[in-house]
Amino acid sequence: MTWINRLKMWGGILGVAALTFALTLLFNQRQSQVASITASVDAPAAMVGSSYGGVVTELNVRAGDAVTAGDPLFTLTSLQLQQDIGNGLKPISTEAYAIDPEAGTITYHAVSNGYIASIEAKPGTFLANGGAMAVVVADGERTVTAQFELEPSDYGRVEQGAGARIVLPNNQTVQGTVAGVTVNTNDRGDAITHVTIESPALTDPGLSTLTRLDTPVTVIMDLRDDGWLAGPTEVLLAFLTKIGLR
Repeated sequence: MTWINRLKMWGGILGVAALTFALTLLFNQRQSQVASITASVDAPAAMVGSSYGGVVTELNVRAGDAVTAGDPLFTLTSLQLQQDIGNGLKPISTEAYAIDPEAGTITYHAVSNGYIASIEAKPGTFLANGGAMAVVVADGERTVTAQFELEPSDYGRVEQGAGARIVLPNNQTVQGTVAGVTVNTNDRGDAITHVTIESPALTDPGLSTLTRLDTPVTVIMDLRDDGWLAGPTEVLLAFLTKIGLR
């Protein structure tokens, strides 16, 4: 056998060994991840309502519309309000609604910047007092609440601050971290792990239509790697990240 053939043989052996080692590390890394069974975006929501109901006479917004704090949502005429004023009471306007005592009307306003998640008002309909007449989802902070069905050994590897990837409905992936973990039991007696994921990317204006309240997503969460390949796996993943392959 010539030296050239020997070099080719040893090069092939080393190449196969390197590929096998890399695939082993990647497999080990996959074993340290778990996908959610369900997950959705959570956001702060404010209910618009008051102690007065009535008939809707003017509608300014619809579900899905963007609003700014103070924007009028709808106006209604309230017989109860008119009766109270006639009896000498002096109802006071609030941040959520403005009362016109002379006209006997109430105009409801958005209490924060955001969008209309739901609205019960339709021209000519009656809205009862005390109910959720509209819900405004505020701009700003967003989190993801994900549910996982984990084995006891895997649950012991869930850590605060661990990495997580959020797969949005358009298959775009954003990075997040584990911010909270709770466990409860479902109707079948299975232990379900509820994990809160934080990610600055969820407040990106360019993703606003993909990060609305209750938007379904998928979360892939990192578990603590306790195996002997943990070190080499981290080195390989860091290298792949550095060269743009991860």
